[in-house]
Amino acid sequence: MYVVFLQKFKFHNVYVYTLWGAPEGNAYLSLDENTPHYLYPQFMLRRRRPVITTIFGSICALAVFLSFKHYFGDDVKENKGKKLVIRKRRDHIDLAIHDSFFVHQFDQIPDREHEKDDFAQHDFVNIFPQRSRPEAPCVPFQTWRGTINICTHDPKEDKMISAFVHSFATWEQNFLNATGDVLTRYPDMTFVDLGCNIGAYTLFAASLGNRVVSVDAFDGNLALLAESLRLDSLESNVTLVHNAISDKHENVTLELNTHNVGGSYVKSLKDIGPPPQNVVGSIVMDDLIPLIKSRDVFVKMDIEGTELRALQAAKQFLQVLNVKFILMEWVLHKNNPSALEIIKIMTNNGFLPFWDHQQLLPLRVNSYVYWPENVFWIKR
Repeated sequence: MYVVFLQKFKFHNVYVYTLWGAPEGNAYLSLDENTPHYLYPQFMLRRRRPVITTIFGSICALAVFLSFKHYFGDDVKENKGKKLVIRKRRDHIDLAIHDSFFVHQFDQIPDREHEKDDFAQHDFVNIFPQRSRPEAPCVPFQTWRGTINICTHDPKEDKMISAFVHSFATWEQNFLNATGDVLTRYPDMTFVDLGCNIGAYTLFAASLGNRVVSVDAFDGNLALLAESLRLDSLESNVTLVHNAISDKHENVTLELNTHNVGGSYVKSLKDIGPPPQNVVGSIVMDDLIPLIKSRDVFVKMDIEGTELRALQAAKQFLQVLNVKFILMEWVLHKNNPSALEIIKIMTNNGFLPFWDHQQLLPLRVNSYVYWPENVFWIKR
């Protein structure tokens, strides 16, 4: 068949000729300018595209299946002595997805040998009697589920949370909305508010219908929260606990910051000289287990730098309960050696850090100094 060369060009020392009069896409090539050689037609390659696509798709599907195989599996039954123990199959976490900073050691995760009913309420746990402060300034608090009432400290004194709420009718709106999104997906989930302050998170969670356990070392905060609960008719949803959270049972003193009540912190009595004031008893997270009536739990931790001590005494809390989310204040740990210890405890218990509650933005473990002020730890 007679053909006409329409175009000639040089590519990596090879001359390529495109033709007219041959099947579409045919071409010839040559190592010299005058002797073209037939090149396999592109239309033959197009005939094989469905086969190639099918093979490539099958390989991708197999790779995805193998990558998720670690996460499959149900609970495991084990005989221990005379009773049968249901042990949750250990979660597989491939930290290489984030980075290789830690090697996950699953053997460090204790078996669930206890149920919630095995724990009795400890004498150190001080249930607050819901004593309200009717003279407190109370203002509307805006949420995406409507307006609720919140009572605050004098905004001229407490220039952080109280002043912000009076000015903007909200507090940490992005994290509050994320918390509400999780709780609406798990209506039976208990919200544990460690360091509840005047109760922005507690009130919102209770207004959604979730059970709440709120803990704070300052009885002034709890009195304001009790009044807010009374105004919003939410008393039945919330248990208030007047204790500090730590790694052991002891009496501690509250160092109250009147200009930023949320920044108040506790110190051991042995670390102070003058006669102590604002003495309060400390408890461990395991002591809260009898107060929690559901299996699924969301924890908010804002206890001014004592998060590590709290987690070190939370072994049963993290294993007996199905803690799915922990929203933790991180700003005080960014440049603190406690960060590495917290990361180790959390990853050993099956948690990974994220910017958001939807797990869209994982945080790199070895870049913890650049993490945001609040971090979502999510159970895998």
